[in-house]
Amino acid sequence: MNTAVETAKPSIPGPAGASPGLVVVGTDGSDPGMRAVMRAAAEAVRRGAMLRIVHAVRVPTAAPPHPKGSPEGREVPDAPAQQAAARLVEAAAARVLHRHPELSVEGDVGVGLPGDVLLEAAGEAELMVVSSRGRGGFADLLLGSVARFLAARTPCPLLVVRGEHGDPSEDGDLVLDGGKVVVGIQGEGDAPTARAAFGEARRWGLPVSAVHAYAWPGYVGLSGPSPEDLKAVTEAHAVCLDSALGQVRGLYPDVLSTEQAVLGDAAGTVVEASSDAAVAVVGVRHRNGLLRHWVGHVAHAVIEHARCPVLIVPLA
Repeated sequence: MNTAVETAKPSIPGPAGASPGLVVVGTDGSDPGMRAVMRAAAEAVRRGAMLRIVHAVRVPTAAPPHPKGSPEGREVPDAPAQQAAARLVEAAAARVLHRHPELSVEGDVGVGLPGDVLLEAAGEAELMVVSSRGRGGFADLLLGSVARFLAARTPCPLLVVRGEHGDPSEDGDLVLDGGKVVVGIQGEGDAPTARAAFGEARRWGLPVSAVHAYAWPGYVGLSGPSPEDLKAVTEAHAVCLDSALGQVRGLYPDVLSTEQAVLGDAAGTVVEASSDAAVAVVGVRHRNGLLRHWVGHVAHAVIEHARCPVLIVPLA
């Protein structure tokens, strides 16, 4: 069950007849959650999109049943909980509109687990935004798990806001702490990841730094690989990276880019490269069955340890 929260909705300037896109952000009322809201607002302004602020209200296991005869007989939180949630969303919307009066903003209070509520709200979104931190303690750990839950299932790019990076200034402008967009590329199947990274770079006027890490392909004895072997493998992976970026570079001729293929751990390479980045971009392949919760070693490590916000791109 979702409840719409009425908010002011000024129009967004844009092409005549064009429908604005949608940016969805989840918040829990904490400072990190509010930081995610303001980052999402800045993203919506840049994209000419509307903003939807979502808060999930959990129903305790011992809650009374939903009133008899109501749809699906589902449980609902009590009235004070729903009213508090609505006030939380309205306050977030008011703060956004204070900084971005031209932005179209709506609120949504959903009932259920945060990850499920956000997925339902983001069905038509072009971007979903969450914080990697919540109110602290056990709830803090839970919110981190929400980011990983969403990364494994999101139908659209997911921006995980970490720490105080990208915190908007008082006038609403987004302050980017890094000078580049870092993207981890595994191979040609990462074309959507590369496109998302170049799109971010163009949007913020930044260069792209593409990294591709690889392991030595086999056992070479105690002496290790010869310089010739090492050079040959390095060149082969450099060609792989160049091939993966070739078409994307053509689509974004105005975006400067550098590429680096290195021998090492992919997760550690991307995390290290994020130290001076405005955003780190990685792709996640959705899985089924027992692995449906798994986002992969690289994405998991980057979500948990990157030194900047992380953009998760869903791959087929």
